[in-house]
Amino acid sequence: MQTDEDIIRKIVEGHLEVEVISSDKGQYLLTFKILGLKKDNNLSEAFLKLYKDLSKRGYVAMIKRDYGELTLNVSKKESKTKKSIAIGLAIITLVMVYVSGFAFTKNQSPLSLEPLSYLIGLIVPLIIHEMGHWITMRKYGIPASLPYLIPAPPLQLGFLGTFGAVISMEWIPPNNDVLALTGIMGPFFGFIAAIPVAAVGLKLSSLVPIASIPPGSSINLIPIILNLLTYIEKIPSGYAIQPSAMMFASYIVFFITFLNLIPISQLDGGHVIRAALGEKAHYIVSGLFVAILIIYGFYYPVFILFGFLALFIFLLTKGKHPGTAINGNKLGYKGILAVILYCTLLVLTLPLPS
Repeated sequence: MQTDEDIIRKIVEGHLEVEVISSDKGQYLLTFKILGLKKDNNLSEAFLKLYKDLSKRGYVAMIKRDYGELTLNVSKKESKTKKSIAIGLAIITLVMVYVSGFAFTKNQSPLSLEPLSYLIGLIVPLIIHEMGHWITMRKYGIPASLPYLIPAPPLQLGFLGTFGAVISMEWIPPNNDVLALTGIMGPFFGFIAAIPVAAVGLKLSSLVPIASIPPGSSINLIPIILNLLTYIEKIPSGYAIQPSAMMFASYIVFFITFLNLIPISQLDGGHVIRAALGEKAHYIVSGLFVAILIIYGFYYPVFILFGFLALFIFLLTKGKHPGTAINGNKLGYKGILAVILYCTLLVLTLPLPS
């Protein structure tokens, strides 16, 4: 019967010329000194394939530079996913979001259209967002938890029924290309899913005279993508949109997408910017973005909350991002594409005064 060490050695030696320098039961099962490559032209390509092969067999790996030498550390993959917790949170979230939908109707029937459309318009893009991350991580062998829906009090109490959804990486990605792709694929798929929701929601919305809207009751920050969609609809002068439940849900999704693109620590934007700019530049950009959010909040109070939440995360993590399992490799075309998508989504979801 093969031991862990036998399996690891066979997999590693299929990709790299190595020499075992440590074998213990501590943090790593095996540590190798990297002597050369076997098949690929560069270390990043070889490590990406090795990373995926090890992940399939239940192991994780990372490369470090110690005293001028490259070492490969391999350990056992440990899953922290709690299926019962994920299912329980999902049920509570679905109930809270459905109840929130009653804020858009006077009909309290459980079969009312508005609660159901709010539920579909909000939860489906959020799940697709997380599946974008999950599929990317599965493709490249990154250990990941199940998506967790996070419940919140309903809209009637000033919340939204959910704080969104999260999926955690249980090991750092193999290289910067994969880190950038992992970060952007969630917002990208969620954004694409929210566009038809917004289009249908806009059709279900009604128009009201601007003069009839009570002061302070309108939404004063609108993501650029929603402004574009309403411009296409050619809203008559003197009228404003009274959003349907589904259109309001799409607004929340676009807003959440923008917040996820904030380039700090473990947020999606943080992954992309860390991959693109490196550790030091990511720290500077993160700090500047937090400051901008807080300053913006003095003009639009909703951003005060997000600015201080971002500041809390920044201080909690000391502005640091763990990076990748092989640090220092440059972005390839996939990583560059991820950065272009990031910049595009950041602009399209940017909330501007209406």
